[in-house]
Amino acid sequence: MRHTLVLVGSLILSVWFIRWIVQRIRRRSINYLPGPPSPSWLVGHLGSFFRPKQFGDADLAFIREYGTTIHINTTFGRDVLFTCDPKALQYVFNTSGYNFPKTPDKRILLEILTGRGIAWAEGTQHARHRKIMNPAFSFSALREFIPSFTTTARKAVNKMKIDVLSDGKPQVINILSWLHRTTLDAIGETAFGHKFDVIDKTQESKLAKVYDNLMPKASIERPDFSIAFEAFLGTLPGWLITLGLKVPVGRFKVMRDYIKIAQGVAREIIDKQTELYLGGKEGGKDVMSLLIRANFSEDPKTKLTTEEIIPQMTTVFLAGHDSTATTTSWVLYQLSNNPEWQTRIREEIKAVKAAAAERGDAELSIADMDSMEYLLAAMKETLRYHPIVGSLARQARNDTVIPLDIPQKTKTGEIVTSIPISKGQHVMLSIFAYNRLEEVWGADADLWRPERFLEGVNKSQKTSIGVIGNLMTFSSGVRGCIGWRFAVLEMQSILIELLENFEFSLLPNTEIVPVFATIMTPTVRGEARRTQMPLVVKPL
Repeated sequence: MRHTLVLVGSLILSVWFIRWIVQRIRRRSINYLPGPPSPSWLVGHLGSFFRPKQFGDADLAFIREYGTTIHINTTFGRDVLFTCDPKALQYVFNTSGYNFPKTPDKRILLEILTGRGIAWAEGTQHARHRKIMNPAFSFSALREFIPSFTTTARKAVNKMKIDVLSDGKPQVINILSWLHRTTLDAIGETAFGHKFDVIDKTQESKLAKVYDNLMPKASIERPDFSIAFEAFLGTLPGWLITLGLKVPVGRFKVMRDYIKIAQGVAREIIDKQTELYLGGKEGGKDVMSLLIRANFSEDPKTKLTTEEIIPQMTTVFLAGHDSTATTTSWVLYQLSNNPEWQTRIREEIKAVKAAAAERGDAELSIADMDSMEYLLAAMKETLRYHPIVGSLARQARNDTVIPLDIPQKTKTGEIVTSIPISKGQHVMLSIFAYNRLEEVWGADADLWRPERFLEGVNKSQKTSIGVIGNLMTFSSGVRGCIGWRFAVLEMQSILIELLENFEFSLLPNTEIVPVFATIMTPTVRGEARRTQMPLVVKPL
């Protein structure tokens, strides 16, 4: 038996190696582009991206030394085109759309994190999933979510006042923990008609517990073997990938334990909502109602099986609460570091609420929120400066030519304005580096300065990408984040309530740093394995 397993394993490795050699021989070289020397055949430069001293260090170091479109290496000596060029990003995400699918290793990561949902799907499968889910993120649907966002945020404010700030004195609070509880409750009620009740802690939330510090546990200080093994899995047939993901060690065990609980919670919600649906409750335009209707659809174009619905839910669980909470914490950090902006926004909130009350409205509308130019500017600048995801990896489906906005000098000194690539070429598109490009954002791109969005910083920028503010933080094109408007409104609603009730300031002698934990995670320097954002909170 042991001999047979060794033989099968050797055969798999031999076939994989031959395939890898053939692909390298056939692929058009990009070695004429400059780039840093590879530190490792096994993982190339991925160690610099996955284990930086600070999130985004490698991205900025590479483009400043070699240019905006360069050659790097990843696992097993693979040549990768690394770029943050605006026109290149526009071509890959907007112009070419599904002709640049995710690389196999990134699909492995998404399968571990969310299952085979909308984030994992490609081509026609992704288009079908997106078409079914789009109505849940329409303007009319979002308008109905605002009261729930506001109510949830107020509940969090009141709970903080009772539990932590009852004496009226400033206290040090890990605001990220409170934001995680707030966004999980908000996503439960608005998207799924379900009460997690993690703010009040009226019941033990299995989901909240498994999400606690999940990303650092699974991503911080990953060894080379883990990085290489994940990439290797991406080259195998589907059934072998499934076996590989069941390896009960390290990162795979953490992720498997997490997704098992998340899927179990999703099934409980499906069963409950299906019972209500069959009992005559039609539901609205929220995510859960649309998924349940899709489950009962007889049209294959609009039908989703239960096994397809579950990963849609786990995707929304994660993106709708963790990413939003983390970004909101970065907004509060920057406002703590720039108190004049915090004051300006607080006065703006007061004025907009007074205007709404004068016309007889007890609550703010989307139009009211859109009118808060200072709050929006601070949010956009934070999305630019602290993008949750640092880069996206894609693979060319066909031979093509990628155009450039910013000419690139080759190793021989030639200036090129386009890059021909072969089918199968891997491309790493740096969101972090694009969001810091001086050619787009000005000479002060390395500073957090919301004024740039009031001044119309990129009026001269010819290449338009992203879904908001010419930013790449929510991606772009057919694969742009389906819930970006949902996330923006959720953040606005929470920030309005927090800033109206509290004043935030930095904790003396404590340095907050962004670390790589799959997403840009805040932590205290020297405590990288624990995600946190401690701020001094003073009741107003």
